[in-house]
Amino acid sequence: MLYPLKFEPELLSKIWGGQRIRQWYPAAQGMDNVGESWVVAAIEDHNTVVANGRLAGNDLQELLEVYMEELVGDRIFEEFGTRFPLLVKFIDADADLSVQVHPDDEQAWEEQESLGKNEMWY
Repeated sequence: MLYPLKFEPELLSKIWGGQRIRQWYPAAQGMDNVGESWVVAAIEDHNTVVANGRLAGNDLQELLEVYMEELVGDRIFEEFGTRFPLLVKFIDADADLSVQVHPDDEQAWEEQESLGKNEMWY
């Protein structure tokens, strides 16, 4: 049975990044312009790693391959298989960001065999 998982964030420096994310994570103290903290991710080379409990050290992609439906539920696993359908990240932009247009799932799959980007901002 799985337990509440805590993940180590992946911290990314960006030319437009700020300094606020640095105050949340000791690992970011030596970094400049931390623009993004990927909190939960399983996208290509960006796989967050479990930080707590017996699964510590395993990345999210490994968990999907072993725990499948137990991790994401039957309906989500049927639709996405071992592709995790979410990316959770914090952004600290110290400069204005450009407007971006992302492909939907169909176009992204045809061009890159990946999911599109539906976004929610808070």
